[in-house]
Amino acid sequence: MRALKVFGIVLGGILSAIILLLLAVRLLVNPNDYKSRIERMVKGSTGRELALPGAIKLSVFPWIALELGPASLGNPPGFGDQPFAAVQHASVRVKLLPLLRKELEIGRVEIDGLDLRLIRDTRGKGNWEGFGGHGTATPQPNTSGPISLPELAGLVIKNSRLGYQDLAVEHVNLEMGQLSAAHPVPLKFTLDLIRHPPAVPLTLAGRLELTLNPEKKQYQVSTLQFDGTLTPKAGAAPVSWRFTAPQLSLNLGAQTLSAENFSAQLGSAHLTGGIQGTKVVDAPSLTGRFKLDPLGLRELVGQLGMALPQTRDPKVLSKLAASGEFAYGGNAARATKLDMQLDDSHLQGSLAVTDLDTKAMSFDLELDRINLDRYMSPEKAAPKPETKVTAKPVALPADALKGLEVNGTATIGSAQIIGVTLTRVRVGVDIKGSVMHLAPLQAQLYGGTYSGDITLDERAKIPALRLEQRMSGIDVEPLLNDFAKTRRLSGRGNVTTHLAAEGATSDTLMKSLSGHVAADLTNGAVEGLDLWFEISRALSLIQKQTLPAGTGSGRTKFDAFKASADLNNGVASTKDLIIASQNLRVTGQGTSNLVTEAIDYQLKASLLKGAVGTSFVGGKTFADIPLTLTGTMTNPKVRPDLESVVKARVQQQLQQTLQDKLKGLIH
Repeated sequence: MRALKVFGIVLGGILSAIILLLLAVRLLVNPNDYKSRIERMVKGSTGRELALPGAIKLSVFPWIALELGPASLGNPPGFGDQPFAAVQHASVRVKLLPLLRKELEIGRVEIDGLDLRLIRDTRGKGNWEGFGGHGTATPQPNTSGPISLPELAGLVIKNSRLGYQDLAVEHVNLEMGQLSAAHPVPLKFTLDLIRHPPAVPLTLAGRLELTLNPEKKQYQVSTLQFDGTLTPKAGAAPVSWRFTAPQLSLNLGAQTLSAENFSAQLGSAHLTGGIQGTKVVDAPSLTGRFKLDPLGLRELVGQLGMALPQTRDPKVLSKLAASGEFAYGGNAARATKLDMQLDDSHLQGSLAVTDLDTKAMSFDLELDRINLDRYMSPEKAAPKPETKVTAKPVALPADALKGLEVNGTATIGSAQIIGVTLTRVRVGVDIKGSVMHLAPLQAQLYGGTYSGDITLDERAKIPALRLEQRMSGIDVEPLLNDFAKTRRLSGRGNVTTHLAAEGATSDTLMKSLSGHVAADLTNGAVEGLDLWFEISRALSLIQKQTLPAGTGSGRTKFDAFKASADLNNGVASTKDLIIASQNLRVTGQGTSNLVTEAIDYQLKASLLKGAVGTSFVGGKTFADIPLTLTGTMTNPKVRPDLESVVKARVQQQLQQTLQDKLKGLIH
């Protein structure tokens, strides 16, 4: 009982002393005595006016606290009359005994209605620059002593705002626990991110635990989580998002950064990975990994209020997944061990921006297969037969190569583009100084091989194009059917081109096309032309017989087809056309206009010994029949050359008459 009585007396004495101290503070300490001193200190340290129009209040219950508000801090000259920062109310809890000694040690800080406005002037200078007062600052010695954290029992910010140019962070509410070294400091916040002109805000909430050790320059964030909603546009459904990281460590002494695992989610998209950093102050170098789980691309784009372009196949752009490793450092960024999937196409390899200043790029990629036709715009309805459709010229991208520097190689297992199917494709790309060089270009297609070398030069005002191409062992019929939707020619063989052109559109390129092309085919046919039928017509005319009825089979088979052409300004001139079979040999020369598609050829069909139905004047077993080939590439017309036929007939009759007279003289 005696001990309890003593304890009660001691406790009562302590409580009495505390009450007396609080009364002494309330009666003896006037916080407004510090107002002018605070304003002078702010003016001297920042060069800006601090306005404290309200009284500074001191409360002693339920805690000792200094309260002020409203208050504002002015802008530097040239940034207008609006304050740099303003606050509606602020409360600072302080420790009692230091305050009695006229020393200010802060406990818990509460701020309500903070409005911080960051702006730049026309010279690019920010209104937050230049803190430090007027005059020349006295150089301070460079000390490397340990940095200690201020004593702060907590921080609460309510209903606040931060603005920068056309970006605003509004409805800021933040709460931080007691700040102390080497102990986790809990922090949580909510805010709305708004871009002006007025847009739908991005709502953001977060929480984490922050462990600070400034003496060792070590900082650690744990249980980090940011989440919120994004409303793509007015009236659209909000899309949720989240970012989490179990632990993030920063050691400024060792200059290292580590976040072993992170996870990010936006709508149906889920991304995971990790990141490591070295020399984060002197020369930042980052490495890491990432993985994007399979997602429905069309679904995600729809959630974000956007629309993908219409495609020929509405099922494409439905699946996307990716993984790989990344690195940043030395003014370069790289992605390696890439493994990406788009629909049923699989891409692997690496790519890099080798110079972030010049945006120079390199790549080494391998794609298993892709059908590019599925991703093209839907085909338009076919025009009516009587409607003549003129294709619009396609413009080359103006100055597309300027500033680009790209070097790399891509391989494709199989690809389909504009109806042409290619396999084992290899493409080398070298772009530099406004010149694009594609080489080697290699592929297997239609039972044969393709190799090419293409150069596009945009250094001059008018772009220049050069093409060196060779196709060997190609099955021509399916190639022409897929590429040009025609079956006019069949056979297997070789085609070579050496071409050059200048122009900014497909039209001007075609009109200026010059160079040389050659074809050498075997065992095929020319469709739409029945040379045997036309030869029969010519023979009938020569022999004064009835012309054969019908229109013929519309097909000329051959054992060999050879031709070459010199091109000049889009017109191909041929002097060595040869179409040969067992009993027929057709030779010719003429021109093809690649712009108008007009053709004009003079042919000579030679019936070889043994050809059926070749016996005519004089009983000879061979004949040369002149033919003309006119019309267009899509609608060719072959006819006997009647003038030449008549001349040949007259000449033959004269020869026969001379022979008869010579025989009479001899006998």
